[in-house]
Amino acid sequence: MNQTLNPPNKPLSAATEIRRSITRMARLFAAGMERGELTPARLAALGILHRGGPTSASALALRLGVRPQSMTRILSDLETNGLVERERDTEDMRGSIIKLTLKARHLLRSEGARRDRALSETMQRMLSAREIAELLAAAEILNKLADGWGP
Repeated sequence: MNQTLNPPNKPLSAATEIRRSITRMARLFAAGMERGELTPARLAALGILHRGGPTSASALALRLGVRPQSMTRILSDLETNGLVERERDTEDMRGSIIKLTLKARHLLRSEGARRDRALSETMQRMLSAREIAELLAAAEILNKLADGWGP
């Protein structure tokens, strides 16, 4: 491990710096959204459905880290805006499965492309080719860390 990032007398300094950097970038992405667009929680819910496929509201709330009551409000808003739809759960007829609509897929694609352009422009302006390559390697490592998150 790089001792400048994680000296023996400060074992959590690397974790702290990584967390702060990720949080700062997340805030910049959220702040860059045009007014009237999706809130970060609603966009995160759509992203979870996009990556993981249709799921129950309770599973989505768990993945998003919100209370079921909050999930109900989020889903109601997304459903009202035509971004998700509910289907009867064939395994539990009392429940429903939440899935993305075509409109949501288009929205995610365009929002992702817009954010990618903004990030790419900043990377080209601020970083060297070597730093961009290092950032790409770091992204792979962060995804590996995210895959192993949790108990």
